[in-house]
Amino acid sequence: MMFSHRWAIAAATVLLLSPAVPASGATADPGLSTAYLGDWGHGGYVNNANERGDVIGALNDENVNPQPVLWPRDGAPIRIDVDRGSPSAVNERGDVVGDNWLWSDGQVRTLADISQRMRSVDINDRRQITGTVADPSGVERMFVWQDGRFTYFNAPAGLHGGPRSINNRGEVLGSLTDASWSVRYGFVWRAGRMTILKPVGGNVLEPRAINDRGQVTGYTSLAGSEVLHPFLWQDGRMRDLLAGRPDVSGRAWDVNNAGDVVGNVGNKAAAWRGGRQVDLAVPGRYSDARDINERGDVTGTTIAGEPSQGHVFRWREGRVLLSEGHSTYTSLQVTRIDGHGRVAGLIDDMVVPPRPTRWVAG
Repeated sequence: MMFSHRWAIAAATVLLLSPAVPASGATADPGLSTAYLGDWGHGGYVNNANERGDVIGALNDENVNPQPVLWPRDGAPIRIDVDRGSPSAVNERGDVVGDNWLWSDGQVRTLADISQRMRSVDINDRRQITGTVADPSGVERMFVWQDGRFTYFNAPAGLHGGPRSINNRGEVLGSLTDASWSVRYGFVWRAGRMTILKPVGGNVLEPRAINDRGQVTGYTSLAGSEVLHPFLWQDGRMRDLLAGRPDVSGRAWDVNNAGDVVGNVGNKAAAWRGGRQVDLAVPGRYSDARDINERGDVTGTTIAGEPSQGHVFRWREGRVLLSEGHSTYTSLQVTRIDGHGRVAGLIDDMVVPPRPTRWVAG
């Protein structure tokens, strides 16, 4: 649940919408207010957020150089004093990890020798960190770091691998690809064992998120087709969330600890509960659900209205709230919805510097 999405609204594609279970009594209302997170006058960006509402990213200084910051759930941005590297992830304790460093309780710890090219991508609540590191000769390995100790692991022969996230059980979710990028798989690694997730058919499986139960979601190609289907995987079992609908395309982006999945079917935002598709009834011609919190709130983006405008939405128990509208030339980034239903992201209208933003109900 850590990866942000920058969606150029004008580039959305029309696809057919499949039948779904309607969200009973769903209504759409204005009421998602825009609150800028504050900057130093030169813009910035948001990379991630946690369930309690801490947001991480960077603010540009007077020379337009990005400086890592944490916006606490309530309060002004705190600068993270590191020499290089943007923050990539924050856990529920407020620990922040970047390329080669860990920021915890206001102190910075360097994780590896500066001669090693290191990229940390995620941290869990046990302060386990995953990423990749290359030695001076350029040989790259995947790792899990904890308490100053590295555990290294490699992709299978002929494939290149990269981790995406680590859950609180210490399971690493990642991607595998061949040299030509024509074959793409997923993997789950834990305690020295790698399980490979292969497509339902075809050559592509893209893993997107793993929860604390070890459930993985993402999307996969079908045999002999360019159609993509969302999936939910657990303990070696792959469930096609659009099984029986080979002409309908969709993707899944996130899963919470209850096993609820969010994504899209055709051109409409969708969710799956217990494997059953739920139409979120988000207004607009195009919409996409990108993130879900632990209480089941869903967020994403939609194009609605005449003339068409882009909006951020929040869905909660059948009620949809929309943000103010933006030009379809504006790029809206939805990064994370926290446990209070607040959405962190970015507004970039290509005119003023990009604005780190939080959308709040009321």
